[in-house]
Order: sequence, then structure tokens, then C-alpha cells
Amino acid sequence: MDTLHTVLRAISGESKSKPQHLTVFREFLAHLEKAARTPAAKPTRAKPARRKPARRGKTT
Repeated sequence: MDTLHTVLRAISGESKSKPQHLTVFREFLAHLEKAARTPAAKPTRAKPARRKPARRGKTT
């Protein structure tokens, strides 16, 4: 919980009063919701390699 307090203080800047645990947790959830709302980058799909047509041998 102390690490969470430290991270949130670094993100939002210093405040004179010490935040309560519930307030810090709510801020943390708000940051998670904000991150979830931003669209994730779509993974690029590799194009399949073009195959050369199979060579057919001469039939006699």
C-alpha cells in the first residue's frame, strides 16, 4: 500500500495532507479505468509470404 501511495503522489503531484487509503484506492481505480478506455494499439498482422506456383515436371 505504501508503494501505491508513492506512485500516486508522483503522478498527481505533492499534496499537503496525507491521503486516506480509500481515497488513494479510488484514484488508483480511476487511473485503471482511464487506461482501459484508451484504445490499445492493434497488433499488425504479418502478411503471408507469396508462394511460387509448383513446377510441374514434363509428363511423357
